[in-house]
Amino acid sequence: MKKNLTCFLYWSLLCASAVQANDASCYSIQSPDKKNVCLAMSKKQNSYCYSENMCLANVLGQQSYCYSIKANDMKHQCLAQVK
Repeated sequence: MKKNLTCFLYWSLLCASAVQANDASCYSIQSPDKKNVCLAMSKKQNSYCYSENMCLANVLGQQSYCYSIKANDMKHQCLAQVK
């Protein structure tokens, strides 16, 4: 449960910051995973997602990717974000 909450908070913060991000700010992120999600969101290119369902759902705007997420709280978060 703690791991799911941590993942939920991570994606919430990451998606919120990625919406405001531009390419230059993404490149300053040290974590490769976070950097790729930021680039995917700012450029609207799923090639940076590397099959992460939350990332793909947000970039492509398709809830179908949310249903592949195993953790229920993350799945519901994804469904709420992607309309």
